[in-house]
Amino acid sequence: MLTMDEKAKNEAMMQKIQSNQKLESLDEVTDEYKDNLLKLMIAQADSELAGAYGYVPWIEGAPNMPEKLAMANIVKDEIRHARAMYDLLDRVGIDTDKLIYEDKMKNRMQVFYEPINTWTDLVMFNFLMDRAAGHQLRDAAECSWGPWSRTMIQIEKEEWMHVAHGEHWVKKLSDDAKTRKDVQKALDFWYPKVNKVFGKPNTESNKAFQKFKLKQRDNHEVRVSWYNEIKPLLESYGLTVPSIDFIG
Repeated sequence: MLTMDEKAKNEAMMQKIQSNQKLESLDEVTDEYKDNLLKLMIAQADSELAGAYGYVPWIEGAPNMPEKLAMANIVKDEIRHARAMYDLLDRVGIDTDKLIYEDKMKNRMQVFYEPINTWTDLVMFNFLMDRAAGHQLRDAAECSWGPWSRTMIQIEKEEWMHVAHGEHWVKKLSDDAKTRKDVQKALDFWYPKVNKVFGKPNTESNKAFQKFKLKQRDNHEVRVSWYNEIKPLLESYGLTVPSIDFIG
């Protein structure tokens, strides 16, 4: 049962949210809002860090010097994105050292445990996962929590630069008859795993995220936006794209 003060805070908070104003201080949000905000920001922070770790070996493994530099720059960007997210969490009183060094396995999506064995694997992961992240970041950039929204605007721009890298290489390798089968194999491996990262549709948690405008769309709506971009691109490269319903 909410107290009178809690009811008043909730009403004032929801009025700001519904009028598309940004919330800037924990003093003006309820515990429920804060809990939902932290779930999303912690998950994103870990995804940025885990993504960087996945790319690190490919600085050495890239096929030429320009690509070594490209991979080093992507790693630098992802680490900087992670630092920006952990800074946001630090500002709301979260022990970020504990998150990074002790609780790192608790918040990590399964896709980041999958092996990236070849350059073709790497660029397909880059193509699918960075584009998925870009669509999810769009919702965060429009969210009701001001500090997170402003941080996401810059991160989102850089994420789409990473997408362009994956797109270039998937097309290049698909255009070569010698490597097209390997590209299809990588797509078949990574597609169901990346498709899962959007989460289940119409969940109670997602309804709460939408109520507080921490997310703008249901998980499946974001998945559909991603799929509608990748399908025509991949098919134009001569690849066969699994159904959107294929989760694996």
